[in-house]
Amino acid sequence: MSAPVPIISLTNPRVKHTVALRDKKSQREADGLMLVEGFEEISLAIESGVRPRTLYFCPALFRKGADAQLQAAVQATNAEMVEVTQPVFEKMAYRDGPDGWLAVVVRPDFSLASLLIGRPPALSGVEGSSVVRRPLIVIAEAVEKPGNFGAMLRTCDAAGVDAFISCDPIADLTNPNIVRSSVGTYFSVPIAEASNEATLQWLRQHQIQVVATTPNPGPDGVLPLDFTQADLTQPIAILVGTEKYGLSDFWLTQADVRVRIPMLGRVNSLNVATSAALLMYEAVKQRQRQ
Repeated sequence: MSAPVPIISLTNPRVKHTVALRDKKSQREADGLMLVEGFEEISLAIESGVRPRTLYFCPALFRKGADAQLQAAVQATNAEMVEVTQPVFEKMAYRDGPDGWLAVVVRPDFSLASLLIGRPPALSGVEGSSVVRRPLIVIAEAVEKPGNFGAMLRTCDAAGVDAFISCDPIADLTNPNIVRSSVGTYFSVPIAEASNEATLQWLRQHQIQVVATTPNPGPDGVLPLDFTQADLTQPIAILVGTEKYGLSDFWLTQADVRVRIPMLGRVNSLNVATSAALLMYEAVKQRQRQ
């Protein structure tokens, strides 16, 4: 039996559909699909349990000795394997200098109900152990730039954050550039998307405190704490907003704790991903001390 012939036409219907998935949010929503490009990103997605629908690959662009291993891993998921020529792959790709790997995957479930917050498995070697989790959640309100989303997800993965929630988002969570900038951690960190009101209700239901970041006094006139002085060892959700406007009054009013990051220079705010990283690792540090 002869091997399948690679796609060579730039006007092939499959190529057009893949380009539409790359460029149009409406297409991704209608099909319930999205794209993942890159050797590392697809590898981590598969390790995280993602099962691609289709994998487009271009041997002419392969750069790594482990490419055969990834191809075997994808085949083990029963994904459709489609070889394409370099011009075709470069037409479908969304990153500069593509490495010959592009997967079509099912759009994740971004509902709050999909987030599992509860007790972890019993500690190994500790009889009858039932340690109650102290969830660490990161919530970003109205963040727009895909690069900031990706950077926050990378830090969430590194810091062992339980979930990332996007509230009233401007950016589309299925934007391929979010996956790219997260270097695949998009699939290793549980992600949800919801309104401010629904998210607050979910936090209250799970008894998770709201820690809002702001450089300004709250609506009650009380100054925020230095973030290193706040108790971040409890079940908490760290709230960050846009660099220009910060968090909305909704969250500043509902916050259980308001914290600030000392600013000693001329600017009055940090990049949102940097701010979130500082708070995450302060929480990690405090929890490790316990």
